[in-house]
Amino acid sequence: VMLSDAVPVILLSTVGSVAAGYLFGRLSLLTLTRIEDAASSTVVQFAGTVAVWIIADRIGLSAIITIVVYAITIARTAPRQMSARRRVSTYSVWESAVFVLNVLAFVLMGLQARSIVGRLSGDGQGDEFVFAATVLAVVIVARLVWVFGYVAIIRRFARFDSKEQRRDAPTFGGALLVGWCGMRGLVSLVVAIALPANFPGRDPIVLAAFAVVLGTLVLQGMSLKPLLRWLNFEEDTTIDREVAQARVAIMEAALDVLS
Repeated sequence: VMLSDAVPVILLSTVGSVAAGYLFGRLSLLTLTRIEDAASSTVVQFAGTVAVWIIADRIGLSAIITIVVYAITIARTAPRQMSARRRVSTYSVWESAVFVLNVLAFVLMGLQARSIVGRLSGDGQGDEFVFAATVLAVVIVARLVWVFGYVAIIRRFARFDSKEQRRDAPTFGGALLVGWCGMRGLVSLVVAIALPANFPGRDPIVLAAFAVVLGTLVLQGMSLKPLLRWLNFEEDTTIDREVAQARVAIMEAALDVLS
């Protein structure tokens, strides 16, 4: 009964958070496109992210979901509208920030794991671990099905007229690799940890999130090297070709200026 009463509130908060994240993202894009200085742009991005979190939390929305949608909205458009200098500066700063936050997330996960397992001790502990393992299996299988389905549709309906297009066409071996790389699910873990302490079923949910993170990171990560050996891909020269094309374009532009 408690869970059924909480579902409408959760859905309403989720919809509001998604809408707010999108609106904040569009507003941030309007601001960032007017800033040319790389350092100022990075500072505005950090300040905007913190401000969006605080505002979402103060008005009763999910700050985590709002930030995720906010970041997705910016990431889909901002790189095309930013100069190369600003992109290099922004990416270097945010990569360092993401690394630090990932470390903190795993530390938090370790601190909470022991207390959660302790609270789940008893007759139902086995069922909770089975539930977590089932969630991990469903996540892995669902990702593989999704990626294989995408490749099957592309190969069935797309037209590859040139030799380069046929060479770069997605393969089922590549789909297996992409699908098996999996996702650590840190966002899901943070959302699970952010649930109120009295939320029904919070501990099994957090335990399942732990299982997804550790399973996809450790089990799938440790098996990637044998999988790559078994798939035996040809050497990827895509970057080399793109660099060569870029150098030719630069030389042609220089010759045009000199002539």
